[in-house]
Amino acid sequence: MKRVILLLVGVLLMTVWAGSVLADDSRFVFSWNSVEDKRTNLTWARDANMGKFDWVGTSGLINKLNEKEYGGAKDWRLPSKEELGTLISYAIRAGYGGGATLQSPYHLFNKMGFNNVQLCFYWSSTPAASGASSAWVVNMFDGRERLENKESNFCVWPVHGGKTEGK
Repeated sequence: MKRVILLLVGVLLMTVWAGSVLADDSRFVFSWNSVEDKRTNLTWARDANMGKFDWVGTSGLINKLNEKEYGGAKDWRLPSKEELGTLISYAIRAGYGGGATLQSPYHLFNKMGFNNVQLCFYWSSTPAASGASSAWVVNMFDGRERLENKESNFCVWPVHGGKTEGK
């Protein structure tokens, strides 16, 4: 009986801890087409499945979003590697660092209210330091970053805004 009670208390504590991380209700504000991250002042497209493109081809999608004023904004762009990293850091703190599908960042974000976050690498705007033919991508399965040839096709998750000076 003591073991059952201890097990139940442990499960309750884990649920409260996980809930408090996921309920970081002051951080993410969901609207129809976008999600504002109040910690970074970034606004992410709520739909993270806008297609797969090569790195240069992502500009066509971004231009369309800006022309349509998607989510009420005209300054959509590819996120930097560091900006994608803010999402990965959040997922890791919430216990979604990857290794299993149900514990992967993409699963957490879909569960939170983002739409269609894919089990794939996402383009960043950060090019390789050593040359013009590669740029950084970030994997939403486990948060890994790697350089990829700009001619490869990967997912796109547009963002706009960002930290302002003095914040």
